[in-house]
Amino acid sequence: MGMNARKIHAFFGRCLHTFLLNGTMKAYGVILEGTVSSFQTNHAMVGFIFTFQASVASIAAPVVNLLQGRLSPRFVAVVGGFLASSGFIFRAVIPPTALWQLLVALTITGLGFGMVNFVTLVCLKDAFGEEYPTVFTLTVFSIYIGICTLPPLLEYLTRNFGESIGMLVFGGLTSLLVVSGIFTGDGSDSSSDEASGNLSSECTMDANADKDVAVPVEQVRRECDDMTGRISLFTEHRGFVFLFVSVILAYSSFLSWSIYLVPYGEYLGLDSVTAVWLSTIGGIGGFFGKAFGLPLLRRQGLAIPLGVIIPTILMAVSYGITLFQDGLGILAAMSIVSGFSLSLWGCILSAMIPWTVCDYHFKDAIATLAFFSGAAGMMGGLFTGAVFDVSGSYRYSFAILAVECLAGTVVSSLWYWSASERQSRNMTSRGILC
Repeated sequence: MGMNARKIHAFFGRCLHTFLLNGTMKAYGVILEGTVSSFQTNHAMVGFIFTFQASVASIAAPVVNLLQGRLSPRFVAVVGGFLASSGFIFRAVIPPTALWQLLVALTITGLGFGMVNFVTLVCLKDAFGEEYPTVFTLTVFSIYIGICTLPPLLEYLTRNFGESIGMLVFGGLTSLLVVSGIFTGDGSDSSSDEASGNLSSECTMDANADKDVAVPVEQVRRECDDMTGRISLFTEHRGFVFLFVSVILAYSSFLSWSIYLVPYGEYLGLDSVTAVWLSTIGGIGGFFGKAFGLPLLRRQGLAIPLGVIIPTILMAVSYGITLFQDGLGILAAMSIVSGFSLSLWGCILSAMIPWTVCDYHFKDAIATLAFFSGAAGMMGGLFTGAVFDVSGSYRYSFAILAVECLAGTVVSSLWYWSASERQSRNMTSRGILC
């Protein structure tokens, strides 16, 4: 595959994946209350199960990382696309009559998305190299296109034809991942060997903090090889500790927002048709958040204060206002501000991965972040629903989300302070975030 064709496929393959994963995930808010009613269960259990699609996709990352070392990326991507589509089609053809059946279907879908997720991320990094942060941010626009379009589509299909038809349509759309997977490179033209050989001196930066001396590639490779497990991500890259905690908070908050925003609108008095448009409004806000994040990728020194600290404060304030005001205008403003902030927050954190770890540890960093953020997302969906079940009010659920965002503010502030302290001692060639 030529370089231009390889870049085009890597870009659009990633866009298709993020569009479908996040758009369908956000659409579950449309059917949450109906699912609680039909299964005669509680919001905590349904919220927990609904997070499985995105959470399993993340938790599967370490396993997919191992698979990709033994199987071709094309095979992994095709099988992943087939599984993702099969989960939706299973729900359409054999509607679940018990929660465990719904759980199995969402787990299959999530596993498929997880296989495609890892392949598309690595292909994107291999194809674009140093341009990865900017290109990655461009692909993330597709997340909010999905959030804008797929929830209203599912609401329309469910209202007029039933939930099974909605799942069948989602299965048909997701089958496009199989087609995309077929065009994935077989690994023979991958630049992964080049990437792993293109190591910077980040792994040994601390030992050479006061010297502007390049460390030989082979020396870095040996030092990396001698590190035991993924613990080296935390010991060799100080900024990864802050990135790790921030990603967990951001992903947990994003999944809870995705699932419970529409039910929150219905709880505050909006009809189901109007409430679903809160998702679209939030998606529009997310689109602008990505646009705002693009210039920050060229200014690493501003990435944390403008792309992480301020968004977490904005989200906490917007959630807090809805505790006391619940008009349509207030809810619409909360949706667009929270969508903008979540989008910007996630965009900058994702782009920081290659800034924060060396090329050698890039795959391990993705797998580690994905696994733990997925687990946190499951707990977030469960906890947010449990708060509603206990209190009877979504206001308290979103108050908890506001506290979670403030925790993100504290962590990112400490990160910025730590990075600034290190910058004052030694300015690295790749930025201050390592």
